[in-house]
Amino acid sequence: MLVHTKRLIKNYKNESKEVVVNIASGTDNKTGQYVRVLAVKGYPPMILTGYLDELDQVVGKAGATLRKTIRYAASNVKFNFSMKNKLKRLQLSINEANETDPARQEEVDARDTIIALRDSTISADRKLLEVTTFLTISASKKHQLESAEANLKIWFDNVSGSLDDLKNEQLEALRQTAPAADHSIPASSFFEKHHYGRVTLDNVAARTYPFTRGSFSDDYGLYFGRRTEDGGFCFINLCDPNDPRAKNITVFGKTGEGKSYFMKALVVSLLEEGVHVFVFDLDGEWEELCKEVGGVYIDHTADEGRYFEPLTILPPIPELDNDCIKYNRTRYRQARKSGIRTISLLADGLTKVEKFEAGEAIKQVYKDAGIERSKPSTWNNPTGPRPTIHRVFEVIQKNAETNADAKSLYNKIKIYFIGVENDMFKVEESITFQNAPLVVYKVGQGAADGEQESEETKQAQIKMSMAFDIVNANIQKLKFEGNYFSAVLVDEGQRQTRNPELRRAIFDWYTAIRKWNGMMILGSNTPAIMLDTSEGEGMWENTSVRVYFYMEHSAIRKLSEHSYVPIEIQERIAENEGSNCYILEYHKKYDELIMQVPPEEDRLYKTRGLKKKAG
Repeated sequence: MLVHTKRLIKNYKNESKEVVVNIASGTDNKTGQYVRVLAVKGYPPMILTGYLDELDQVVGKAGATLRKTIRYAASNVKFNFSMKNKLKRLQLSINEANETDPARQEEVDARDTIIALRDSTISADRKLLEVTTFLTISASKKHQLESAEANLKIWFDNVSGSLDDLKNEQLEALRQTAPAADHSIPASSFFEKHHYGRVTLDNVAARTYPFTRGSFSDDYGLYFGRRTEDGGFCFINLCDPNDPRAKNITVFGKTGEGKSYFMKALVVSLLEEGVHVFVFDLDGEWEELCKEVGGVYIDHTADEGRYFEPLTILPPIPELDNDCIKYNRTRYRQARKSGIRTISLLADGLTKVEKFEAGEAIKQVYKDAGIERSKPSTWNNPTGPRPTIHRVFEVIQKNAETNADAKSLYNKIKIYFIGVENDMFKVEESITFQNAPLVVYKVGQGAADGEQESEETKQAQIKMSMAFDIVNANIQKLKFEGNYFSAVLVDEGQRQTRNPELRRAIFDWYTAIRKWNGMMILGSNTPAIMLDTSEGEGMWENTSVRVYFYMEHSAIRKLSEHSYVPIEIQERIAENEGSNCYILEYHKKYDELIMQVPPEEDRLYKTRGLKKKAG
């Protein structure tokens, strides 16, 4: 954390500093827009969810635009005599309600908030926050700005609220509420003054607007970007081996909106935290970054003919605890499953009888090698021919002479052993544990959205599946060597998960990788890969961090159909096309960020789809 914090801070200290607003004319020096900041002086009597959204229309009628900045600060307000009286009045009004004159929902909400405040004061189980709201108006004409300000004041007056125009503090207000605030400029006592904050509970404060404006940042951990509201750095600590909760990350976004750029920057933060990262690269976009950080780049594309032998029984690990013992006992079964999975992928799926034949052929190959399932001592010491996928095919080919089911299986896979694709398993890669900080497996081109899967795409998926067990073994070995943490990253998930075998493998990582001190990171252009299947829903529930770049409306609808994402968040996702901004969700809290890195890193993260430099 310290390394990349210094790196980021150093870069921004070197940026040119300038006053972006001409206080005399009230215009932005860069855009020429007239700007003005107002503060909410008197809130509406009841804070209603999304009440600020109405203000966009109020300002828009005057031809202006509005940006909202919400600050949360701890408060020491207590449940006092005044609040007791207010509670009594509200309760009396609610009790007097009847069918013809029902109680207003606003009164009920206010009563419940005060009761919660009273209870929190007694039990000290909730935090009290002071919510301060700033409204920044922008317009191309001065009369539009003035009209928008007047409209806002009328609106607040109609709901028994009020605004402060901050006449003597405009310059400081504009500096501190700008989307990219310059923190090298002293804030003086601006935010120490009482700018009419509304004191409420932390859970009620979230109702003022869904963006929490960084209240969940740990100020240490992984660098997730800078907040669009105030330019502050956002760090979240996800790599705590003592925290048993799943800390997986899923990144959604349309191709070209900055998703891969973000994940590369995130991987650099992981490496700086001492985390070992394993990446599955479909399109060859990670090679430059891998070489830059001293990683290992393993090319398993179809042209190379390189592969990991799926029938290899991995070596045992020290039996330090029950997880180690369980892992050692299942090595034979895992190798057999890997073999069946490989054959299934080659055959584009197996019937039950074909799967049986594949299993029998694998058992025969192990038997010929002198490997017995019930005797672990034989697993890594074959006395006969070493088990390989080629030997399995030979057994299937022989059985096909007398067995119709074996013949059906043989016809499905023979092209990869005696046909035109027989160079797929040409060069066997030695199974070694990689100690490099970053290991990238290039597994070939994946099919683009809407494209039919080609033979190369299919082989890429097969090569990826062969690397699964190697990565798992690396992760487990790293844990028992005392290494800090591990992460597995799969980009273009919408392509990777088309095959059910691969989807199940990724699902296993989402649910089980935490016990090996690891996390799963998945990138996709749509949440449908999770929300359309029961397996995927399990992946969704085992994700604590979700990142939303701009997505198509169909993808956003999928969010609303299957999960609770506030409508305000959905709308912001739809507005972010081409902006490189993204919404960060962390334990049901939201913030809007943009990934900004020093120029020397920027070139490493660029991908084919990024329209412009992030930030």
